[in-house]
Amino acid sequence: MATVKAKISVDVELITDRHQFAGMKRVWNEVLERSGIDHPFVTHEWISAWWDSFNPKGMPYILAVKDRGTIVALAPLMLNHAKMYGCPIRRLHGMGNVYSERFELLLGDRPQEAAEALWDHLKTHAHRWDVLELRQVPLDSPTMTWLSRVAAHDGCKIGHWPSSESPYVAVRGEWDAYYKGRKKVHRAEMRKRLASLEAQGPVEMETVQSDADLDRNFEDALRLESSVWKGTQGTAIGCLPDSKTFYRDVIRMSATNGWLRLYFLTVAGKRIAVRIALLFQNRVYMLKSGYDPQYAAFAPGHVLSHKILDEAWRLKFDEVDFLGNAERWKLDWSTDVHRHAWLFVFPKRFKPRVLHYLKERIVPLIRCTRFYSVLRRLAAKMNIEIHPE
Repeated sequence: MATVKAKISVDVELITDRHQFAGMKRVWNEVLERSGIDHPFVTHEWISAWWDSFNPKGMPYILAVKDRGTIVALAPLMLNHAKMYGCPIRRLHGMGNVYSERFELLLGDRPQEAAEALWDHLKTHAHRWDVLELRQVPLDSPTMTWLSRVAAHDGCKIGHWPSSESPYVAVRGEWDAYYKGRKKVHRAEMRKRLASLEAQGPVEMETVQSDADLDRNFEDALRLESSVWKGTQGTAIGCLPDSKTFYRDVIRMSATNGWLRLYFLTVAGKRIAVRIALLFQNRVYMLKSGYDPQYAAFAPGHVLSHKILDEAWRLKFDEVDFLGNAERWKLDWSTDVHRHAWLFVFPKRFKPRVLHYLKERIVPLIRCTRFYSVLRRLAAKMNIEIHPE
């Protein structure tokens, strides 16, 4: 006889207290594991580092779904005041910012019922918010599937805006088979680069996994990460105090949890390139990278990628995720891409429906015009990113 799961007997608790969140680490990460989330960007540790470093404006709006008193799902949200197309709005958004490469709700092992419970709370209190905005949601995430479905079923307007396509390497089969699958010209260039570097001295990869010498390692990583165009354009980690604090906290907490992979490429003992990475759920996530511009002709980033991937096969990791956008150098190594989108939900009121009409109808028309192309080029020159909102 088939077993029928009992429907969750739930209530939803709204958590707005920072100290209450701080005490939820164990249960938070248990729910994350049951949710099947394989990235670190909504772990309790990551959100804590983000919260402490950036001190985000607005009110915490964490929803905890409880089944007979036990937390079975979580929605890490914030409620703040913002503007959309010049219109003041109350925005409910995921906890994170541009440094959080992905976002999902923690829907547990029964995502449909959890999404229904969360949505029931959100629609009951829809007078508090004008738009729900979740950035960088994986297209195959239960969040995208179930939250979109239950909100649309209730008559709300939904918006999906395509976002980044992040290259990754699936670690399967033999290393030689994977490497021979790269373009012939790419492999030839790698041989030349490595031979040229080896003429300068022994080429090795140094992997830092502890915070025993955190100050020196972190400063070396910052120096290399900001050495090229990032430093001159003001986008390097060290250019912003809160960004620097955040990555220092991430490195420290990652070392404590056994996630840290701070990869340095060395030539004759000198550090010439870096990858700040995390090993989470047997997957490597590349957060930041950089290299000494004096070695640019040797493409040290590619050489370091080669060594990291070789290690991934030797240690039998599942995946190496380059994160970010599909830049050419990443595509030289990748086997596929992870696709993401921004998810917008507009409740059934006049103002949100007008905002949805602007986003789904008017803005796409503007984007097709020559004016928008000129605006994007101007924004690029000024190092301004045009976001979907």
